[in-house]
Amino acid sequence: IEREQQGFKGRQTVSDYALPWLERTYPNVAESTYTGLAIHLQHLIDEIGDKQISAVVPSDIKSVYSTQYKNRSNSYLKSAKQLYSSLFDSAAADGLIRSNPARDKTAKPHKGSAPRTRPITEQEREWILTLCTDHRAFPAVMTMLYAGVRPPEAKAMIIERDVDFENNVINLHEFPHMDGWKYEFTEEGKTDNAIRQIPLLPPLREVLEGKKGNLISSAHGERVNPTTWRTAWDSYKFCMETAINGMHKRWYGRTKEHKKIIKDGGQLPEWISFDIVPYDLRHSFCTMCRDAGVEINTCRKWMGHADAKMILKVYDSVSENRSENERKKIEK
Repeated sequence: IEREQQGFKGRQTVSDYALPWLERTYPNVAESTYTGLAIHLQHLIDEIGDKQISAVVPSDIKSVYSTQYKNRSNSYLKSAKQLYSSLFDSAAADGLIRSNPARDKTAKPHKGSAPRTRPITEQEREWILTLCTDHRAFPAVMTMLYAGVRPPEAKAMIIERDVDFENNVINLHEFPHMDGWKYEFTEEGKTDNAIRQIPLLPPLREVLEGKKGNLISSAHGERVNPTTWRTAWDSYKFCMETAINGMHKRWYGRTKEHKKIIKDGGQLPEWISFDIVPYDLRHSFCTMCRDAGVEINTCRKWMGHADAKMILKVYDSVSENRSENERKKIEK
């Protein structure tokens, strides 16, 4: 009977085993975390869900990565590998497999894409400083751009509590964490250096001085949740594109002037998109600091990183200004 039961277990498919495993392994995590894990598991099931778990080999895991994780980031691939390794560790502990195919070196995932951030251009900086300055997202935009705070950190900031105008510093000590459809705010940041002081630079001081309450709020004046944050950012992008182009996008090509251009065989002016994401603003702060000669460990401290590797790898873009300055040094 024991051999028959063991044989039945060995005939379980990946999906038969994986779904109950997820429920019993992560019973108390936040809903958003569970959803993320379930998505990874669904990728595995889509590729090899019908295969008996005892028959899974490293090349099967490799095929999951190559098929289901094209153009995904390194961090996303890393989280998938951790989950698959834990899943098959449990299967081995339950006696269903002899070795873990997800931990075999031949099953190692491919190198993912680097995070998509870039420093903004001088033209984009000028737009930000002069257009849509009355938008409710503008204080947060300027704080990400001139203090380098992470977008989640901006969501947690309360101006009169966190901005010390007397000493010209910003004190970060509260951070949001996903809890279902809303954020839970705690003193636990992304790294051990998340709690930090950042200098309050003059352009940002001018924007924040005299203001109180949340750095960014929903349309109803409440602390943002994931939905209202996205709504606020989309609204800001819409406002910027309308101001840059001088019209709502729905009227592009439909105004009398544009129709006449088309009728006369001319070419319409190019529609200019405000192609910026919040982390581009943080990226730009780091580039600005490094262009100004700020020592890298000071920059690391202001950015809230545990070490300087992330700055060198992702954020420390060499701008045209810095290249020109270095060229002049060489000439001298």
